[in-house]
Amino acid sequence: MLTLRQIDKSFGDKQVIHQLNLTVEKGELLAVVGASGGGKTTLLRLLTGLEKADRGEFLMDGLPFYPDKGNKKNQLVGLVFQDFQLFPHLTIQENLLLAPSLVKEEKPEAYLAKSEKLAKELSIQDLLALYPYQLSGGQKQRVAIARAMMMSPSILAYDEPTSALDPNLKKQVEELILTLKKQGMTQIVVTHDWDFAQDIADRVFELTDLV
Repeated sequence: MLTLRQIDKSFGDKQVIHQLNLTVEKGELLAVVGASGGGKTTLLRLLTGLEKADRGEFLMDGLPFYPDKGNKKNQLVGLVFQDFQLFPHLTIQENLLLAPSLVKEEKPEAYLAKSEKLAKELSIQDLLALYPYQLSGGQKQRVAIARAMMMSPSILAYDEPTSALDPNLKKQVEELILTLKKQGMTQIVVTHDWDFAQDIADRVFELTDLV
C-alpha cells in the first residue's frame, strides 16, 4: 500500500500541491483527474523522484521511502511518460535493456530473458529489432510500459497515456491497463479524460479538490 501524508510542492511562488493525503491500495487502479496545471503530472514526478517534495511523507507498506533517493535494485514507482521518451538511436530491445543493465545486479542473460518475456506479454515481440521512429503511437505506448516494467516496480504510473492516440488505439491501451490490473499490478493513471478514468479505474481521485 502506498501512502502520501501532507505533501506540499511549490515552484517559486506557485503552490502546486498543498497538504495532499492519498492512499493507494495494493492491486488498485487509481485514476487521478483534474484541470491542466492542477498538479497531476507533478504528483507523478514526486512519486518517481524527478521532483522533490517540499514537505510531507511517503510510505510503502507502512515504511518510509524517499523517491528522490532512488533504489538501485528495484523502483517502487515506474513511470510511463506522456511522450514515451524512447531513445531514438536505440532499438526497442536496447531501450528495454538500458536501465536495468546500468543499475541492477543481475547477469545480462537475465535482463535479456525478461525483456523477451515482457515483449511477448505486451505483444511487441516482433518489434524488438526496430527503432522508435518505425513504430505507431500505440506500439510506442506498449514499449514504454515494457521499459517501465523492466525495473520491477511495485506501482506503475502513467502520465496521460491516451492523449496522443486515436479512439481505436485508446481502446487497446485501456485493455492493456486492465489486463495488468488482472495480473495484480497496482497502477496510477493521470488523465484529463473523465470517461477514460471512469471506464478503467477502481477509484477516481480529483486532485484539484485539494490544491
